[in-house]
Amino acid sequence: MDKKDLTDDLNLTEISKTENIPVSLYIQWPFIKLGRSVRSMVDGYKRIFNVEPEDLKAMYLKKAHAADLRGEVEKCVKFMQILASKYPNDPDIFYQLGIACEKAGKLGAASQAYQTVATLSPRYTKAHYRMGIIYIREREFEKAIGKLNQAIELEPESAEINYRLGQSYDRIKNYDKAISFFNKAVTLNPKFIQVYKNMALTYDSMDDHKKALECLKRVLELEESIS
Repeated sequence: MDKKDLTDDLNLTEISKTENIPVSLYIQWPFIKLGRSVRSMVDGYKRIFNVEPEDLKAMYLKKAHAADLRGEVEKCVKFMQILASKYPNDPDIFYQLGIACEKAGKLGAASQAYQTVATLSPRYTKAHYRMGIIYIREREFEKAIGKLNQAIELEPESAEINYRLGQSYDRIKNYDKAISFFNKAVTLNPKFIQVYKNMALTYDSMDDHKKALECLKRVLELEESIS
């Protein structure tokens, strides 16, 4: 045992007799020792939880994913908001925040998150696409077309984006453009049932009932092949 250990074990009363230590120290000494122990413990926890930034990101992403799987959408949003505050230049984090906000019905917050993505990374196709979808849900079809056109410029071979553009043009009664985008969508994905359903309605609006019927027959064929 070293000299310090021996000193700690000595009787304080005896020390005071030989070294004139104040009486108040008798009372304070156990708390001083406790304080040192607590500080050591806190320092230990700080070392344990001094995680790297990427580890912190992974931890919160895991929490957000788990909350999403449990259907706890508000918790998922909360975790993604924490991540967004810690990683303000990460477009992927803001994109996932947007998805979480959409699931929670917070369309304004979702759109804001996607706009941040587009600002950080202008070629982030999915951000433009999701903003277009929000505008469709809000029946802001002209704005939807604007965002979806940005997305299609980046990813022209996307059947889904072509379909959504066709849907939006149909809603503003620009039927020729709607049909052109629908046709591109089924060329890219011949089994895209929803496109044929929408195209049938568009042809019906154009009074082209023959082509509307052809689209509906194609729907039945595809549905029968699946069942």
